[in-house]
Amino acid sequence: MTIQLFGQTYVKNDKELTDTLFNPKGTANGTYKVYKNRVELTHTSGEVMAVVKAIDGIVLSTKSNGRYMFSTTETTNKLFSLPKSYMAQDDQARELLNSLL
Repeated sequence: MTIQLFGQTYVKNDKELTDTLFNPKGTANGTYKVYKNRVELTHTSGEVMAVVKAIDGIVLSTKSNGRYMFSTTETTNKLFSLPKSYMAQDDQARELLNSLL
């Protein structure tokens, strides 16, 4: 299964990511993992992770050193193509969570 968020495609695991490398529809941007109250997105670099959480509203955050920061970095914003508008970010993240959780 693939998901779309902020105009990017994420697949369930590394095998599916590898399978998209020569796909005429394009290569996935990373992988996702669904938990009880959040979705974690990992970019193909493997270094940056964004987290969409559903506790106390929608929160986009970056995971660093095993901890969640309640914001995203400029690098994360670029890697994950986050819209500049908070409302656009919130709407798309809410739609994703509603479809997966």
